[in-house]
Parts: sequence; structure tokens; C-alpha cells
Amino acid sequence: MKQFLAKVLNGFAVGLGFMVACGIGALLIFIVYSNPQLADSVKNSGVAELFTKQQPKSLFDIDNYQPAPKIENHLLKNINGNTQIKVPDNFLRFQVSTVEEYYATQAQIKKHGGSAAIYFDDGIYSFPKTNVIKLPNIMILSTSGQANKVILQGIGMRAVRRTDSLFEVYANGFVVDGVTLQNVGNHLIQIKAEKNADFPIIRNSILQNSYQQMIKVSYDKTNAPNNYSDSGLIENCLFQYTAGIGPNFYIGGIDAHGIRNWTIRNNIFRNIASPSKHIAEHAIHIWNNTENNLVENNIIINSDRGIGFGMFNSSVQDNNQNIKFSNYGGIIRNNIIYHSNNHAPFADTGIVIENSPKTIIEGNYIFLEHNYPRAIEYRFNQTSDVIIKNNFTNKNISSRNGGEATLVNNNENLTKVDFILQLRNAINKMPYTVDLSK
Repeated sequence: MKQFLAKVLNGFAVGLGFMVACGIGALLIFIVYSNPQLADSVKNSGVAELFTKQQPKSLFDIDNYQPAPKIENHLLKNINGNTQIKVPDNFLRFQVSTVEEYYATQAQIKKHGGSAAIYFDDGIYSFPKTNVIKLPNIMILSTSGQANKVILQGIGMRAVRRTDSLFEVYANGFVVDGVTLQNVGNHLIQIKAEKNADFPIIRNSILQNSYQQMIKVSYDKTNAPNNYSDSGLIENCLFQYTAGIGPNFYIGGIDAHGIRNWTIRNNIFRNIASPSKHIAEHAIHIWNNTENNLVENNIIINSDRGIGFGMFNSSVQDNNQNIKFSNYGGIIRNNIIYHSNNHAPFADTGIVIENSPKTIIEGNYIFLEHNYPRAIEYRFNQTSDVIIKNNFTNKNISSRNGGEATLVNNNENLTKVDFILQLRNAINKMPYTVDLSK
């Protein structure tokens, strides 16, 4: 009798668990399809695929990992070359010529629930505090479409105790197009992956002279490890320190954690270089649960390090099971990286991947005139199933610390004449000019 009752109770528990699981699945499907924007964003990947993917248990379970589905940004289809992004018909529109007029738009935007385009007339706009973006689909645009004529700036590039950025973004769909951002104590733009700030677009703009990284994507690996920033785009921008070197070592062009399916393309980076103490961050660096990002057709000039995917992962030693990988997958292709022999104290490698499995490095041109011996490095044991092909360099392409890769048709004897031809051809296609003498 006891055995019979045990079987009955066990069967009841299994049945109840099944019903609960079905109920949760039905609720998730209802949430997705009752929200038209979310439904549109996942319709091509399928609800089952989105909610049933097996997640790795730790950094060392990547063999069973299934990458997250690509979610297309609804604004990307409106982009055509270097022209300004099209504003959707249902967005509010404001034209401002002073900081006070910008602040005056905020009440109307809040009442509308976001979805607004703010056009700045030509001029210099000095913001006394960080602009916090908590409503979706806020667009920062220039009336003229000429980035060098619309300058949004903070109160100085210096060490600060409080947050001092131009824009701190908590919401989806933030857009910057056709402006200059400069002179802050932290970041020109901080995008919060920990708040699921998806679909950011930064394009046709000049970003310069920040005391820390110019664009920062932050990520909370402890309290919100399943929140990411998806499907961002950074294109046709100029990142630079106008003095020819950075203000300290804690700088970078783009420093992004927790991003997935981003594209970073057709940008120029100049002088992302440390003056003392330690090496600067890379011109482009993505790490901490980043996956399947594309970095292509960028030009990087006189920066300590060019492009980095992943990093030596201290979270493994800390037993932080929320870090599945430092970086997974992604493509680094057709970038041009140059460093003159300008006696910069921390001149380093062109491209480095660290704990970055299943990554492709293809078609890059790298010419380094300083003494660092390697143009491309692949590092640490988690760097495996990597393909490095059709690259042209004047330095070695080398493994370090146990990294593994398949090398195909690379040339480590690039001449300066051939490199300059590639560089000038790439510069001619860019919206900004580069002074090669600096």
C-alpha cells in the first residue's frame, strides 16, 4: 500500500511540474505576441529557439553552447550610406538651439513615453550634468547633418568623483547621428547592458577627448548576468584624442561588456594611447560574455592596442559561474591598423583575442613601426576553433599562453609601400580625413 501511494504521489508531482512548465511557456509566448515590437523582433528566430536554448554551466562548457539569435534593429533598414538616419513617422520631433531648449523637451517626451527625435542647430552646447536616457527610442540628431558644426560637450576632461558622461543610456533604441561629443570626466556615452539597453546606433559622429573610454557598455556579471545589450551599431565615426595622446591610461575608444550581435564598422580611431603608468585599453575592446559581434573596415592609427576580443578571465579564478566565456565567436575583418615609430611608451599589438573561441580574423592589414614583435596574437587555452586567414602584416602572427588557431594564406612580409596604398584607399572612402603625420 505504501509503495502504491508513493507512486501515486510521485506521478502527481511529475504531472504538476509538467503543467507548471506548460503554463510558464504559454505565459512567455503570450507576453511576446501581445507586444508587437517584441514579436516582430523574434519572429524570424522562433519563440521555441529563443526560450529553449541550452546555456553553458560555466566558461568550460562552451562546446554545448548555442549562440543567441540575432535580433534585427527596426531602424537599420532606414540607413543608406552616410546619410542621416530616417526618423519614423510616429516619433515626436523637436528642434533646439540652446541647452535650455533641450531640457524643455523632456516633459513632452516623457508624456509621450519616448520615441522622439531632437534636432540640434549648429552651435556649441555645454551640458552641466549627465543626460540620463530612461525612455526608449530617443534620437540625438543635427539639423545640418554636419558633425563638426554641432558640438555637445561636458564641463571638462578631468578626474571626477561623481558620474560625468554626456549620455547614460538605460533604454532601447538610443540614436546619435551627425554630432560631435567631447570633454567629459567619464564616458561620452555609457550604454547599460545590465538594463537590457538594446539597439543603440551611433553613427556619422565625432567622439573625442573623454577622460575614460569614449563609448562604454557596462554589464553586471553578479546581479544581472542574463541582461545584455543586443544588436547595436557604431559606424562612420571618428574617435580621437586631439592632443595626440590620451590624458591617462584608463582610456579606450569602445569598451563593451555583455554585447551580442553588434556591428562596429567604417570608423577611424586616432591616438588611443596612454601617456604613463600602464597601457591604454584597445581602440575597440569587447569582453565578458560578449558574442557574435562584427568588427570590420575600421582604420586605427597610433593607438596602443588596436582590436581586442576577450581578456584573461579573472572570473574563472574567482569561481564566478555567471561568466560563460570572455568572448565567443565574432569576426574581425578588413581592418587597417597602423602605428608609427612615435616613441609612444606602450605601443603594442594590432589584434589580440584572449579566451575567445570560434573567432574569425580575416583580411586585415597591419603595419607596426615600433618594436613590439607581434601583429596578431591568439592567447590562452579557451582560444580554440579559431581561423586566421588572408591577413597582411609586417610582424608575426603568433600563439601565446596556449591559444590555438588554424592559419591560412597569411603574409607576414607586408611592405610599407603596399600598406600605404591600402591605407590611403580606405581613408578615401571614409567621411573624415586622417593626418598621417600625427
